[in-house]
Amino acid sequence: MRVSRPRTIQTKFLMGLAAIALGAGLLFSCGLYVHLRGLLEAEVADKAEMVLDQVEAVRRYVRETLRPAMYQALPAHEFIIEAMSTSYVSRKVMEHTELSPSQLQYRRVAVGARNPRFEADNRELALIEHFRANPGEDRVSRFETIEGAEYYITAKPVRFTASCMNCHGDPADAPQVLLDRYGTGRGFGHELDSIAGLTSVVLPVNSALTRIRGATLGFVVLSCAGALLCFGVVNILFNRVVVFNLRRVLDVFPLYFKEQAQSPILSRLDDLGDMDEGDEIDEIMHAVEEMARTLSSARQELEHYAGNLRCMVDERTKDLSLEAMERRSDVLLFVSLLDALKTSQTRRELIETTLPSIGTRYGASRAAFICTLSSQNFFSWPEKDRRPDLPADWRQVLAEARPVFTHDTALIPVQPSDSALEGYLCLYWDAEAETEPGQMRDVLIALGRQMGIAMENLNALDTLLRHNTMLESIFEGIADPLMLMDGSCSVIMANEAARQLSIDTDADAEDNPLPRMLGLDPAAGERCPLRQVLQQGRPTSYEATLSGQRSFALNVYPLPGSRDRGGRVVVYARENTAEKRMLESIQQSEKLVTVGKLAAGLAHEINNPLGIILCYAELLRSAADSDQQRADVDVIIRHTKRAQRVMQDLLNFARPRGGGHGPCDPVSVIAVLADVFSLQAQKTGTALDIALPPDLPLVATSAEALEQIMGNLLLNALDAVSQDPAAPGRITVSASHDPEAGTVTITTADNGPGIAPEHLRRIFDPFFTTKEVGKGTGLGLAVTYGLVQQAGGTIEAANGGGAVFTLTLPVAPPAAGDAP
Repeated sequence: MRVSRPRTIQTKFLMGLAAIALGAGLLFSCGLYVHLRGLLEAEVADKAEMVLDQVEAVRRYVRETLRPAMYQALPAHEFIIEAMSTSYVSRKVMEHTELSPSQLQYRRVAVGARNPRFEADNRELALIEHFRANPGEDRVSRFETIEGAEYYITAKPVRFTASCMNCHGDPADAPQVLLDRYGTGRGFGHELDSIAGLTSVVLPVNSALTRIRGATLGFVVLSCAGALLCFGVVNILFNRVVVFNLRRVLDVFPLYFKEQAQSPILSRLDDLGDMDEGDEIDEIMHAVEEMARTLSSARQELEHYAGNLRCMVDERTKDLSLEAMERRSDVLLFVSLLDALKTSQTRRELIETTLPSIGTRYGASRAAFICTLSSQNFFSWPEKDRRPDLPADWRQVLAEARPVFTHDTALIPVQPSDSALEGYLCLYWDAEAETEPGQMRDVLIALGRQMGIAMENLNALDTLLRHNTMLESIFEGIADPLMLMDGSCSVIMANEAARQLSIDTDADAEDNPLPRMLGLDPAAGERCPLRQVLQQGRPTSYEATLSGQRSFALNVYPLPGSRDRGGRVVVYARENTAEKRMLESIQQSEKLVTVGKLAAGLAHEINNPLGIILCYAELLRSAADSDQQRADVDVIIRHTKRAQRVMQDLLNFARPRGGGHGPCDPVSVIAVLADVFSLQAQKTGTALDIALPPDLPLVATSAEALEQIMGNLLLNALDAVSQDPAAPGRITVSASHDPEAGTVTITTADNGPGIAPEHLRRIFDPFFTTKEVGKGTGLGLAVTYGLVQQAGGTIEAANGGGAVFTLTLPVAPPAAGDAP
């Protein structure tokens, strides 16, 4: 009897899914059981190990601590079993634990045990034999079934060491108390390092294994319930996604073959529907086979029909190929025209390059181009000097810019648009030529328009290049920095002066730092001049100071019509550093002249009365009778002398000692000053460092002037540094020589508080001082400035961890007898 197969693919799928789920459930159940049993084994093994370690600790304590102490306390040959026997003490300790035998069983047994209670049973004898057979193994842990219950057993062998042989070796060596209690028949005769017993811990695990089996069974039941639920969901999903769509596929055939009642495909499907075997896939496969047979038959019929069409298609293809070749030639001609535009620099080059290609493409015997601006200007191919033949009404043709086509001539206007006419393209054919100009009228007119566009672009490009060259020459010819910038403060264009300024200011920067140094930085917000110009649309002017104290007057002009591109501005910078320095020098000189005149007048008018006052005060002091009178006169004399010193400073300022032309040796002058000021520096705890190269050249000033200049600078530095011993002051004098500039630079620096920024511009003004009242007149640096100016040098003040004065003096010219 033949067994029929499942009716549908759904049944097959669910049966296979059930088999997979059953196998997976069994696999996971076995894995869960093994995992839980392994966890139980690890737990009980750790517990048994802990018990054995505790027992061993007790035994070690008795053996290493308690027994030696008892031997020392007891008379010779005395032995107390309850305190000195490790086996006895360990058993008693384990008997007094709170764990019941149902929770833990501890046994220490031996073969021929002294106490029959601790004689090894058959199971324990088997373990002892196992340890004897495997002397390298020191532990056995495993599950065992004892009287129908599951237990976990951990056993360790008992080896008789040298300390054990007193009680378990020769009875003659054993303590008398052992012989009295147990006799000599049992527990003796063991050999050193022999295995005659074991220590074991037995833990009952029957209840835990029962719970594990129950958990595994519960997992199996839960898995079955989940599988049934999953089958239900998969059944619905499979029926909706697979079976339903397969049925739709099967319904397609009756839908499209309904007019063919005797279709072999429908007949095959009906036969499959009446059979008990096969499923939807089988039906589709058989239907596809029948459809393939039908399509194969239809293909043969189509091939027979296609054979009749092949001849017609070949003829039409031949015509289309010829037409396509012509269109391809036209396209290549247009491309060559574009290439000629890229390589040509003038209209003449463009025309001479394209005329041979045009004439060859259209089979013309000759071609020519005549310019409309001058009828005398023409180009011809292949004969360059042959003038083109024009119709009688050629002037009217040129005026109307219309094409002319005859059986052997084509005159095509070359114009990019209807308003502009560059010239005429003339093509001529021989009488026996197969090509008629009228057949390619549209192509030739398009060719003329393309040539016109190319000529117009060439003219525009030539004009643009001329204008660009002229503007570039003007832009680069401006001596001051000039930049074109966008709204994000990026430089679009810059002339050579701006580029050189950027290199001079920061040669190591990756980008152009010049806009930021000129104050053009969008990060400054509304204060940025560039943003103000873009927002207000009006030009602005301001000044900016770059590194190295270079000053620039900047003018920012907006470009109209650039807002749609983010805004554009033109920045013009003019350096006015020299002008400002000259103005400051003139102002300083005017101040010195004015104050000098005032000082000279005051000194002359006041110095004489002061001398008289001082003379009479000294007479009064010599004639004074009491100490009080002399003290009062001393006050007058002291203040009079102070007023004279002020007057002397005014006279020195008004008539400073000439700087002279020198020469003098700066190293020797500064060395003398260092010796003079070193005592004062030591009193205040200030370090005076003189770092001068020994090969400094002579400078063009007198030694007296240089001594006065450096003396004023050192006095100011000593007054500025800290007087606190915890933070000692430091003054450093250094120098360098610049052979190219012919100058010597001397720098005096201190570690004091420095000069306030608002005082830097007034530091050399007469009578300006930052010292306390009575400690300075404000003339020292003014006199120093005048002496430096007379010597042809410069002096500058700055801050660098303190006040820094930089003195630059010219090098003295060589003497008449010196070698050049």
